Amino acid sequence: MTRRTFGAGVLATGVVLAVGCTRDPDPAITAGRNGELRLVRVNTGLGLATGREAYLTLAEEKGFFAEEGIQLEVVPGEGTATNLTQLATGLVDIATVDINAGLVEFAKGTFTDFVLTAVLHAQLLGCVIVREDSGITRARDLAGKRLAVIPGGTNTILFPAFAQLNGLDAATVELVSPPPPSFGALLATGEVDAIQQFVLARSAIEREAGPVRFFAYSDALPELYGSGLGCSRRLAEEDPGLVRAFNRAALRGLQYAVSNPQEAGEIFAGHPRHEGGQPAPVAAKENELLAPYVRADDGLAVGEFDPVRLAQSAGILRSYGVIDSPVRPEDLVAPGLFG
Repeated sequence: MTRRTFGAGVLATGVVLAVGCTRDPDPAITAGRNGELRLVRVNTGLGLATGREAYLTLAEEKGFFAEEGIQLEVVPGEGTATNLTQLATGLVDIATVDINAGLVEFAKGTFTDFVLTAVLHAQLLGCVIVREDSGITRARDLAGKRLAVIPGGTNTILFPAFAQLNGLDAATVELVSPPPPSFGALLATGEVDAIQQFVLARSAIEREAGPVRFFAYSDALPELYGSGLGCSRRLAEEDPGLVRAFNRAALRGLQYAVSNPQEAGEIFAGHPRHEGGQPAPVAAKENELLAPYVRADDGLAVGEFDPVRLAQSAGILRSYGVIDSPVRPEDLVAPGLFG
């Protein structure tokens, strides 16, 4: 079954996302006290060291959050499962979530008390990176090679589907799991033939391993989203105004960062929050590379979910065995909160 045939099948089954209305928020919840800024805590996708997280700091420094009545607190994230744990335990109010991993967690029943509210990355950022002199010129050349992966990571979960769509038998690839910070060095020395990464990391990896080529997951799986923002069901129902305000500021920062990557890199590298992280030129390059993944060519506003595409995504994940039970996307996405 091709992706196109599958997508048509999803539509034919009449999968429709409900565009419901949340109830009006309690004025006492949204007003805050004496006009003071509301504290909102958000976690990053993964740590504080990479330039793709610059958008939050930039939005804070530019006053975008203050204009929305929000005082920002940024908590280092550790991937979707941990980020959802932080949300469930109240450590954060807003979580950064890989949308596909969120679908997986929801399908498993591990985390169900959350809703997705905005899209950060309209396409998958995952990729496989190889050295340019490796002789690996297409994904199917990975057969018999050693690939460094993060166990349980989205890139690893989606690898069988990526492989199949590229004419590669995933079982012929040796998966190894060294510490992620060592991936670039191991690629440089030839201890691994390839690594799983984000396309945004290209500049950073080339600083360690020299010229590289990468095979983007989005080329094989263009229907799937990358990361997004989510919150608890209670917050979405009781204070949708606050969620919209946060998303407006965050998405404004994201658009500014990818439109002004040099400035974003400088703000990122100069902020104490990111001390020890990527230098300004590398952080700037990450934001430059991020731009096409933020601006979806689908006619929707930045941050807005396409309900049909999300239904297709859930079906594709199930068709490749990534999830083994149906997920109704309308149970997972709160419409109208992206800004």
